[in-house]
Order: sequence, then C-alpha cells, then structure tokens
Amino acid sequence: MQTSQLGSLDSKSARQLLETFETLNKNLNATILVVTHDAFSASYANRIIFIRDGKIFNELVKGNDTRKQFFEKIIEVQTLLGGDLNDVI
Repeated sequence: MQTSQLGSLDSKSARQLLETFETLNKNLNATILVVTHDAFSASYANRIIFIRDGKIFNELVKGNDTRKQFFEKIIEVQTLLGGDLNDVI
C-alpha cells in the first residue's frame, strides 16, 4: 500500500496524481480509497461517503454528472456537515 499527501504536492502535481487515479480506476477497474476534506480532490471520485461523528452522514455517486456538477454537489453536502439533513431550510 502506498500513501500520498495531496496537500503536500503543488497544484499541477496533485492534479496529475488525481488524473492518474482516475485512469487506473477506469482502465484497470482499480479501487482507490482517498480520505480528504478537499472537495476538489473528492470531485475526481465516482463515489463519496461522508462521515460525521463516526457514522455515515451521506453518500454521493457521480453517475453521469460532470466533475464540475459533482463538485457542486460535494460542496452542498459539506455545508450540511455542521447540521443535519433535516436542518435544511
């Protein structure tokens, strides 16, 4: 198992690493687990599980969304992490 800290990379290198993960997932059907608080990095994933207080808070699946659309959905969920899904006005 190899670990990398995306935050330790410059933005170009981080993007290249994320694109490499994406390619490995698509071409080799490789499962890649990334733990991050960064919505940009998370937007490269196909599936995201949000955890709060040790429990699953929400799950997003990219489906047919563009990376930009998926990023926007991630941001929406991140704004809810301080409250409950039922707290949305």
